[in-house]
Amino acid sequence: MSQVTIYLDDESEKAARAAAAAANLSLSRWFAQFAERERQRQKADWQSVFAAADEQKAAWDVFPLTEEMHKDLPPDTPRESL
Repeated sequence: MSQVTIYLDDESEKAARAAAAAANLSLSRWFAQFAERERQRQKADWQSVFAAADEQKAAWDVFPLTEEMHKDLPPDTPRESL
C-alpha cells in the first residue's frame, strides 16, 4: 500500500476533516475512498467511450471500401523506377 503526502490550504484541510468526521472515517481512509471513487469514475468514463464506439461500429460496417470509392477514377499514372 502506498503512502502519499498532500499539501492543502487550511480551508481545504478543514473541509476534508469535517467530511471525514461526518462519514465517521479517518482522514486517510476518507482520502482513500475519495481516490477510489475517482478511479471508478474514470473507468466508467472509458467504458462509455468504448460503448459509444461500439454504437458507431454499424456506421463503419457500411462505409465504402477504398476500392469502391475510387472505382470511377482514372488509373494512376505509372511510376518511374529508380
